[in-house]
Amino acid sequence: MPLRICVIGTGWVAEAMHGPAYLKCREENPDLIFTGCCSLEADKAEAFRKNFGFQRMYTDWEEMLEKEKPDACCLLTPPAQTTVMAKKILSLGIPLLLEKPPGETSEDIKHLITAAEQNKTLHLVAFNRRYSPLIVKLHDVVASLTSEKCTLQSIQYDMFRIGRTDPDFTITAIHAIDTVRYICDSDYKDIRFIYRPYPELGDGVTDIHIQGVMKNGTVLTLNICPVAGITTETAIVHIHDHTVYLDHIGTALYPEGRLTHFHKGLPVLDITGKDMPDGNERFEREGFYRENKLFFEAVLSGSTPPGDLRSALQSVEVAKMIRNRIKQAKFK
Repeated sequence: MPLRICVIGTGWVAEAMHGPAYLKCREENPDLIFTGCCSLEADKAEAFRKNFGFQRMYTDWEEMLEKEKPDACCLLTPPAQTTVMAKKILSLGIPLLLEKPPGETSEDIKHLITAAEQNKTLHLVAFNRRYSPLIVKLHDVVASLTSEKCTLQSIQYDMFRIGRTDPDFTITAIHAIDTVRYICDSDYKDIRFIYRPYPELGDGVTDIHIQGVMKNGTVLTLNICPVAGITTETAIVHIHDHTVYLDHIGTALYPEGRLTHFHKGLPVLDITGKDMPDGNERFEREGFYRENKLFFEAVLSGSTPPGDLRSALQSVEVAKMIRNRIKQAKFK
């Protein structure tokens, strides 16, 4: 059955990550028809159309939806624009993939949840780490060990970047916030924030350290450093007699990423991104291919994709706390 798809937003993430994912998905399933793509800048929309095989380009997203009448839509816009546009699309009942974060406040997300539920609109929030093959593998290892009555003791997640002097780094930091929740299969319960600002580098530039406890009892340490000497994301998870190391983004040592699982001092699993089935291109390693594939498959089958708006709510709440420089938070 043909699935007509429109895309709104043709910026860097769309061009470098989602576009290649669309090409791979279409190679696997010719029923996917990419009809319209939209950008406020006509030259960018036209370049995206040519590069990824869309039939038509637009500079007005509402005109595109009216003319194309898509079966599904991908919204790849900044969060300030996403909320208003997503509410309209969800209200129209068009299945929607939203780039993260789907809003800037919990009130934004609640409005979108209401629109989605009132119109029974299938949707997926594109927190791509939830679909990264190595992170999915780590999640599955943790789930298999904890199901054997072992205790998930602690997690440390580090997000480091080079030269990121954004006044508001939470748009990127929310990935780390959300990934900890995904790996642990748990929300935050009681957390404390420590900020190390660098006013000499610009307004809002700060390291962010989060310490606390998840609702399932896991002790957490989350370090977010936007002006470090390396770009990477790593996790260390301790479960009774087990330790699992993850290098997600990849470094000079392991550019494809690496996952290593130790049991009582001995390695029982040691794999890199090259060993994973989705492929070794960056858009595959970082989860963009899988999130789009699962979304399109869910629309075609009428099933519910993983990662809805409700699952994004607490990650957005914690990101807002960081923007407001909150020092401590407890969740019911």
